[in-house]
Amino acid sequence: MIAKTKLFGLIILLFSICLVSCSQQSNDITITTNSEQARELYIEGIEKHDYFYIDEARALFGQAVELDPDFAMAYYYWAMCSQSTDEHLNRIQKAASLVDKVSEAEQLIILSRKAQLDDSLGKAQDLLERLVQLKPASKRAHYLLGNFYYQQRDWDLAEKHLKDAIELDPGFAPPYNMLGYLYANTERYTEAIDALKKYSDLRPKEPNPHDSMGEIFLAMGDYDNSIKEYKKALKLESDFIYSRIGIGHNYVFMGDYDKARQEYEEVMRMANGREDTASAAMWITVSYLHEGEYKKAMELLDTSLAFTRRTADIYGQGMIYWEIAYLQAFLGNLQESMQNIAKLREIADRPDIRPGVKENFIRECLSLETIILTRLGRRDEANRRLSEYKESAEQSGSRVTMMHFTGLEGAVAFWNKDYETAIDKLLNSDPLNPATKYYLAESYLKIGKNQEARELLNEIIGFNRNSFPYGLIRPKALEMVSKIT
Repeated sequence: MIAKTKLFGLIILLFSICLVSCSQQSNDITITTNSEQARELYIEGIEKHDYFYIDEARALFGQAVELDPDFAMAYYYWAMCSQSTDEHLNRIQKAASLVDKVSEAEQLIILSRKAQLDDSLGKAQDLLERLVQLKPASKRAHYLLGNFYYQQRDWDLAEKHLKDAIELDPGFAPPYNMLGYLYANTERYTEAIDALKKYSDLRPKEPNPHDSMGEIFLAMGDYDNSIKEYKKALKLESDFIYSRIGIGHNYVFMGDYDKARQEYEEVMRMANGREDTASAAMWITVSYLHEGEYKKAMELLDTSLAFTRRTADIYGQGMIYWEIAYLQAFLGNLQESMQNIAKLREIADRPDIRPGVKENFIRECLSLETIILTRLGRRDEANRRLSEYKESAEQSGSRVTMMHFTGLEGAVAFWNKDYETAIDKLLNSDPLNPATKYYLAESYLKIGKNQEARELLNEIIGFNRNSFPYGLIRPKALEMVSKIT
C-alpha cells in the first residue's frame, strides 16, 4: 500500500543525535525536541510508520508529545496516524503553531502539509521544492517531493526525485515502493515488479512489500499471484488489514462477492478505531455496487450515515452524502441526487469546517451539479457551476484538480452531444479516473468508433483499482463491451 486514505500521505524523516544542541542533527533533516526520551520514542515511531505499523506508530508519537508538548514533528507524524479527519487536521494545526521553535527544514515540511490541507497545492509544492534546495543531499526531502509529484500525476518529476533519494542511499527502502506504484500507473509492470522485489529484499520481514506486490498483481489482473502476495503479508502480520482488504478486492473482480464480503467483514471485526470500521463498511457497500445490488448499497449508506452522526463525524457525513448523491445521479434519480448535494453543501458551509476541506466539498458539489444541470437542460446554471469549479481549481494550484476540471468539461460536452469536444477534453484529463474513460468510450460509440470504444471499455474492466465510482463504472463497462459489434 502507499496511503491509508486520500488525506494521509507518506512523509518520513531521518535524523541522528547531536550532543551540543537541543536539536537532533544529521546530514538529512534537523529534528527539534527538548526530551531525549521523546526523541527515542519518535525514532521508533518513524520506523513503525515507515512500514505501515500505524497503530504502534500512533501510540509512540502520542507518548512523545506527552513528554515534550512542543515537539512539532511528533505532532506532525501523530497526525499522519490519525483515526479521523478531525484528529488529523487538529494535530497538523498544532504542529504548525510550533514552527517558530523548529529548524527551517521542519518548518517547510509542516507548512507544506498545512498548505495541502488548506487547498493551497501550489504553495505546498513551492515549500517542498524549497526543502530540496535547502537540503539537496537529503534522501527524505527528495522522497517527500517525489511523493507530492506522484499525487499530482507528474510522473516524470516523481520518478526523478524518488530515484534521487535512492541514489543518495541505495538501502533506503520506501522509494522503491513508490516507484512500484508509479511504474504500474504508467503500465510499466515489469519495472514495477522489479522495484517491489528490491523493496522486499531490503525489508524481508515486513508485510508491506508483499502487500504492495499484491496490489500490483491485482492491477495486472493476476488474481492468483495477488492473493498469494497478500497472504504472505498476513503471514508476517496477521492483523495487517490492508492485505485483507486487497484479498477482498480480488474476489470482487473475480465475481465472488460473498467471499469478498467475508474478507471485508473480517476487517470490521479486527478494526482498531473508527477509520478501520468506516473503511470496512465502505468496501462492503462497494461490493454490492459491483454486484448491481443498488438497493442494498443504499441501505448500507444510510446505516453508515447514522454511524457518522452517532460518532459526531461531520467529515464522514459529508463523504457519505457525496456517495449517495453520486449513486442517485448514476441511477438517473437527479432530483434525489441534488437533495443530497444540498446536504453536503450545508456541511461545507458550517463555520467549524476547515477551509481546505470546505473547498474540496464545494468542488464535489459543483462537479455533480454541473453534470446534473446539464442533463436537465439547464445549461446556463450548469455553465455557472463549471466556471466556479474552474476558479476554485485554479486557486488551489493543483495539477490533478485542473485535470478533473478538464474531465468535467468533457462530461458536459458529452451530455450536450458535442462528442468531438468531449473526446478532446477527456483525452487530456486524469488518466487514473475511470469515469473519464467511461465518458470517452461513450463518446467514441456515439460517433461510430466502436474499436476505440471497445479498447477503452476493456481498459476500464482491467483497471482493477477499487473505489466507490469504480463499483458503478466497471459493471457498466462489462455490460457495454458485450454489446459492441
